[in-house]
Amino acid sequence: MMLSLVLAVVAGAVDAGFQVDAGVYDAGVPSTWRLSAKLGPGSNARAELIRDLTRSLPDGGASAIGEKPLTLEEANALLDDPRAQLVYGDRTVAIVAPSMITKQRQDHLDLKKLFLKPERVTSAAAFARDHQTVLATVEAKTRVDREVIVAILMWETKLGTITGDYHAFNAFVSQAYFIDDASAVAMSRVEEKKMGDPVSQQKRVDTIRERARRNLLALARQCKAKGIDTLEIKGSWAGALGYPQFMPASLRWADDGDGDGKIDLFNFDDSIASVGRYLSENGFSRGKSKAVWSYNHEAAYVEGVLAFAEALHEVLQSDGGLPASDAGR
Repeated sequence: MMLSLVLAVVAGAVDAGFQVDAGVYDAGVPSTWRLSAKLGPGSNARAELIRDLTRSLPDGGASAIGEKPLTLEEANALLDDPRAQLVYGDRTVAIVAPSMITKQRQDHLDLKKLFLKPERVTSAAAFARDHQTVLATVEAKTRVDREVIVAILMWETKLGTITGDYHAFNAFVSQAYFIDDASAVAMSRVEEKKMGDPVSQQKRVDTIRERARRNLLALARQCKAKGIDTLEIKGSWAGALGYPQFMPASLRWADDGDGDGKIDLFNFDDSIASVGRYLSENGFSRGKSKAVWSYNHEAAYVEGVLAFAEALHEVLQSDGGLPASDAGR
């Protein structure tokens, strides 16, 4: 069965966030950053991006997850659309700042304390009971513990209630093409300079840039294949999409949980199946911690997800458990 991927689109035309002024570009002032400063007509960066957006995809490669190359006209129209001009300057500075590493770690530690509160675990147990059929099916198919799947959905979007309000295209453009400017702004601050050495900072900049560019291409080509407006897709500040917060370049692991021939990451059956498949194909059977780490490269995240999963398991067992396979244990 050929599966199609559904990306959520927020209805409506240009919103207030896209009302940007032309201004004069200043690398040291994030509020002046616009796409045209890096990807304007005639720029080498634009020519390179258009080349990649329009490049034919080999059979069995990225095309296997529903990507389709843009035409030259479509690529130019995308970059010339007024909505594409928006750059999340201040957010990009915050992302690349050395302090973000410490902040994210602390955020996960704080979330661990918050999410392990009885009311959070109880709500996750209710969710598990409501979705017990698909959880049982996915657990048997992937050999991934249902509690870990639910824990990730809780951790990522509080079971689908917080999915992000950033325009994914603009988030990726900001990180792919303005990351050097953002790093320079961040490292001009005394407190940030003390927290990161130049070599480590440059490696971080290169990693963020490459990841963002890869996801930018995947997003645009997937939207082309589905007839979706690339500039209307919303997600997290990092560009992650849907209930499980998959990055566009990771959608090869997305799966159809309800058998309708479509993959919709704003659908719980599909999200549960997708998380299960992701963890399974990233070595869950060989080690839970390593598989969860592949989902988010932060030790505190791994510890929090597995602690929540264990607490959820205890609650479900105290209720008599759920009818399903224990194959994942």
